[in-house]
Amino acid sequence: MKFTSISQSNIDELCIAFESCLTKHDITFKYVDMTEENGIISFIFCNDPTNARSVELESERFIGLDTDYIAKEILEPILPRLKEYAQNKIID
Repeated sequence: MKFTSISQSNIDELCIAFESCLTKHDITFKYVDMTEENGIISFIFCNDPTNARSVELESERFIGLDTDYIAKEILEPILPRLKEYAQNKIID
């Protein structure tokens, strides 16, 4: 799906694409969410809510791009760290 605007339905689709990208790499979290505030999208993920992490991106940069492409471009460079974090190891 194309990310056509900063709307809740597009943010929901982008979150699904992020989760799918992680699942393809055998990375899962108990909690994931995506929020938008002032043009900044936050992908929040954790197994323990007291140690939640997030990846933040400027939503305007991604209008017109495919949600799967966005997920791949944002997450693939940090997959090793995400995998480590998903296994409950502390990372800086």
